[in-house]
Amino acid sequence: MTLSEFFKRFLLILLALLLCAGIWAARSTLLLGFAAAVMAVGVSIPVGWLQRRGWRRGWAVVASLLGVSIIAVLVVLLVLPRVVVELVTLLGTIPDALRSFSATYANLRNSNAFLSAALPVLSPALTSSTGIDPARATAVLNQLLDASLAVAPSFLGGIGVVVAVLINLGFVIFIAIFFLIDPQVYVKASLFLLPQRYHHRAIFLWNEIYRELKLWISALFLSISITAGLVWLILGVVLGMPNAVVVAVFAGFATFVPNIGAFLPLIPIAIFTLADNPAQFFIMAPVYLVIQLLESNLLTPSIIKIELAIPAGAMMVFQLLATLAFGALGLLLAIPLFVVLLVLVREIYTNDLLGLQQTVIKIGTNARGEFTVLEDTLPAQVAGVAAPAKPAEVFSPGAESEQVIMSSKQG
Repeated sequence: MTLSEFFKRFLLILLALLLCAGIWAARSTLLLGFAAAVMAVGVSIPVGWLQRRGWRRGWAVVASLLGVSIIAVLVVLLVLPRVVVELVTLLGTIPDALRSFSATYANLRNSNAFLSAALPVLSPALTSSTGIDPARATAVLNQLLDASLAVAPSFLGGIGVVVAVLINLGFVIFIAIFFLIDPQVYVKASLFLLPQRYHHRAIFLWNEIYRELKLWISALFLSISITAGLVWLILGVVLGMPNAVVVAVFAGFATFVPNIGAFLPLIPIAIFTLADNPAQFFIMAPVYLVIQLLESNLLTPSIIKIELAIPAGAMMVFQLLATLAFGALGLLLAIPLFVVLLVLVREIYTNDLLGLQQTVIKIGTNARGEFTVLEDTLPAQVAGVAAPAKPAEVFSPGAESEQVIMSSKQG
């Protein structure tokens, strides 16, 4: 290797490292841009629907944005006021609830000798009077005032965080509007970064990413609708839980948060049931968890996992990595990020570099639990050319438990 060639390779590696460092430093801004692109893809679904019915694109974009904004405002106005009102009611009923719980606990403890010996005696403060001495109230008020002055800087810092979130949200919406108005400009700009022989392939990748994101958004919308409908029907109509519509809307949109979103609706369920009838919580919470289990393991997987073929274990690992790298926004966008990476790896590495675009690989397990290849169909077989003979099976046909692990197909 000549000295000139060495310096060329050194500079190339150095530029690649600097590029990676720059991308990592700007990861928060780039993620906001990705969120804007995902939002643009989501809004493009009603835009395309209106265009197919004769609307001009500009008017279709305006109508879709107005519709999405109105729905978001109505959801906020529906959920937040009721949650705040019921939370205030709950706080006001805490003393009576504590006394009721204490009486029920005492009756349970005194019901038999075993429970009387096993359960501890509660503090008498739970059954004491709720009357407050004026002098004590004044002292508590002064303590609260001093504490509020002490935490004022932290509270102002929290306001700064809220303002930053609102600014980022405005930035995402603003960029998404530009993506919606003329997406061809950005696709065309990407083609100028590639040699001409790759232009058609790049367009195919853009279309695949767009199609996969649309599938994910459609499946997510269907999951939100199914969850909200089941929660309202079962908890509200059948069991009569108060403010079931609010809980249903909250539960529907909580599905947008991977994994932990399924448990977030327990908060409004606890607020509404404890404020109205504390005993209802022990009925509503398990029923909701059963609904969530049914929806997340039977209904939604039949839609999103069949359409997108997302490996569940890899998805959970990627969610943890995205959360560590990007924070809360990374958790929210983990699935679309993973979808894009799957498309790029499948099309660029698996299909283009390895040439496995028409290969079907099936593996199974033998009686000892060892993996073995059941089928490895090469592209030559698809084209009608004889393929090499398959090796002998390492287990008898009656002993296998076939599991299709990977199937990569392209028409």
